[in-house]
Amino acid sequence: MTGGADNQLIRLDLADGVRVTASDDAASPVLTRFFSGYDRAFVLPDEREELGGFEACLALNRSHRHAFGRTHSELVAVFEDAEGILLGGANFLATAIDRGAHLPPAAVALNYVYVEDAARGRGLLRVILGAVRELALVALGLDRDGPPPAVFIEQNDPLRLTPEEYAADTAHSGTDQIDRLAIWARVGTRIVDFPYVQPALSADQQADDGLIYAAVGYPDETIDPGLFHDHLQSFFGISVLKGAADVPGGVATAQLAALAARTAPVRLLPMEPALAWLRGGRPTGDFDSFRALAAAADAGG
Repeated sequence: MTGGADNQLIRLDLADGVRVTASDDAASPVLTRFFSGYDRAFVLPDEREELGGFEACLALNRSHRHAFGRTHSELVAVFEDAEGILLGGANFLATAIDRGAHLPPAAVALNYVYVEDAARGRGLLRVILGAVRELALVALGLDRDGPPPAVFIEQNDPLRLTPEEYAADTAHSGTDQIDRLAIWARVGTRIVDFPYVQPALSADQQADDGLIYAAVGYPDETIDPGLFHDHLQSFFGISVLKGAADVPGGVATAQLAALAARTAPVRLLPMEPALAWLRGGRPTGDFDSFRALAAAADAGG
């Protein structure tokens, strides 16, 4: 693998002729390239970021790189083949978090990731995840050969989507919601057992309580609450609120306060038992979220 980096651009050659180019610059053509695929992939109104939102987040690399006493890098990345054909894209926030040598040195909020229709079925998701971890370390100036960062991602909650949202997103993406969760389960994704709500992405949108928050390939069975607090504080402040303060009593403030007061580790719940529950046609009326179903299924309910 070869690669090069400066303050605004990172290029890496990956396996099977795939290459990735990532930028932290709002004016970079990488953002335009990323957005062309993103615009085809995401349709639900409260999960969707417009181009101006991405530009605002990337602009914070200049003013908020060391916000909250931590180092950050918001990036957009495009994955292409040797002929320059777009295969997929990712947008993520990398945050250096020093909570001790026994914990990951950084956390990644994988805000958006997509694989182009023509590139599916090739195992590209694993390639993207590996690249995102390496890009995060490079962008933060951390050891590329050291421990990988923790990776977190939002997922649609099939038990909280309306039938119309479920149908619209499935029709647009070509992948059923449950099948999508199964894909993520196969790459080691587990549900963070915490009542997560995404704050509104803009003044014209609503907070979104129809999401699962999950960790991808996390090395332990639980997450340190301090690390999770620091990760969410940076993610909310930069990728979601775009440098603005949360409204008084807002959902970001409430979640961070709950984590700041917490001493118990945050559990990670496997997805597979809950997916088997859904595919087996068992009733879900007693569960208000996929997280609640996962907790019950994992306990043998």
